[in-house]
Amino acid sequence: MGRFILVLVLLAGTAFGADVTIQGHLVDAVCGRGFARKGKSGAGHNKACLRVPACSDGGYGVLTEDKRFITFDANGNERARKLIEETSKENDIQVVVTGAIDGDEMSVSKIELKQ
Repeated sequence: MGRFILVLVLLAGTAFGADVTIQGHLVDAVCGRGFARKGKSGAGHNKACLRVPACSDGGYGVLTEDKRFITFDANGNERARKLIEETSKENDIQVVVTGAIDGDEMSVSKIELKQ
């Protein structure tokens, strides 16, 4: 019985806490939710909008190719802000993000520009 419980605990920890990597467009939450709802791509979204306080204050996320918007946790938002400041790209900012997903929120451990 003890082994059975240990196996269940290990499997649950692996299934729910494992990091995944997703790709898509870096978008602020205000625009991202609207794009996802309308089935729009994030390709036309630009750096200027990502920096506008009305948009940036709501946080960031990634809009996937299948039009799903995944919001970032506080750590991910800070990493996204740093990436935005450091990139010379002005639009079509595609990223690769690694972290644990819970529903439509991601605990980000890594974010970088897609090569």
